[in-house]
Amino acid sequence: MNAFERDWAGLLPELVHIIARNVIDIFDFIRFRAVCKTWRSVTTIADLSPQFPWLLSPSHGRPDLQFYSIAFNKSFAIHAPKFANKTFFHPCRGSMLVLLGQHYTSLINPLSDTEIPLPILRAESAYDPWVGSQNFQSGDYVVFRGFGTKFHVFKPGDNKWIDMEVDYGSTYFHWNKFIVIMDACVTKVIDLSTNETVFVVPPPWNAYKWSASKIMFTLWSPHFLIESSGEVLLVTYLDKRFEIYRLEIGNDKGDPLWVEVTSIGDRMLFLDFQNDFGDFSIRAGDFGGLNLKGNCIYSIRVKDQLKCPSCYAVERYDIEAATTEYIHLHMGDITWYRPALDHT
Repeated sequence: MNAFERDWAGLLPELVHIIARNVIDIFDFIRFRAVCKTWRSVTTIADLSPQFPWLLSPSHGRPDLQFYSIAFNKSFAIHAPKFANKTFFHPCRGSMLVLLGQHYTSLINPLSDTEIPLPILRAESAYDPWVGSQNFQSGDYVVFRGFGTKFHVFKPGDNKWIDMEVDYGSTYFHWNKFIVIMDACVTKVIDLSTNETVFVVPPPWNAYKWSASKIMFTLWSPHFLIESSGEVLLVTYLDKRFEIYRLEIGNDKGDPLWVEVTSIGDRMLFLDFQNDFGDFSIRAGDFGGLNLKGNCIYSIRVKDQLKCPSCYAVERYDIEAATTEYIHLHMGDITWYRPALDHT
């Protein structure tokens, strides 16, 4: 070996870890671990940097999943044989709900090829497929909204679905062990384990004295419930502007209420106007190598329902400036996907 050659396989393990944690593209990370046996042996999935969400196109039974990375402006496909002849729904924390024939059967992570079986549930029993879990290994719940006011609830480790009846609502949201139900009058927080209502929250317009016209238009306009850094946020969209409210439980002091929020710090919200229950929140600071700006909302919507109903626009809304910019235009249905190499 001459003086200019290096035995890169002999790098100190702590240096390999530092380098791996600064590889921000998941595919570069996979290539990094494939350089040699030593680098692979001293690095794990835990060394992977958080991944900025991708856009995912439906597979319609094809074994190749089509993705687009906003952060790196590139499209790519992942071969996932377990998706052949199957249909998937609502990606959630790296996993997807799988429909085989007329039955929902499992959750599959296409990157790690790991699968969590579910008790058989006929598709006709579910009005909205809803994978509500944030962390499957923590024993969190998986929830389907059935027809009417019926819900189907499954907790990993059980061997059957539990049916439960809840009150009617226009918006439903799964948060930890609770279902949050919102309608025109109140928001109810229901404990999944007991089916008991633990909180009843008046609508935000009670506290902020909205006009009757604003209340009416808000109820008919898109609104979202989303978990963000342990908080429940209500996001409304009206006249090309977003408004955000935080659910204040009060820690047993006073009545719970919605509090208006004018900034979410370095957080970024991801909303899908076309697909229910695909909304989530991440922090810009977790993606140091991408130089991202927080306090914004990324959304997917049909660009023009009349002229091009299959054109989907990805937009970024600056909460402080109340301005919107287009960042990507996609032909065909898409949804958000949070890449992860495991079900955690």
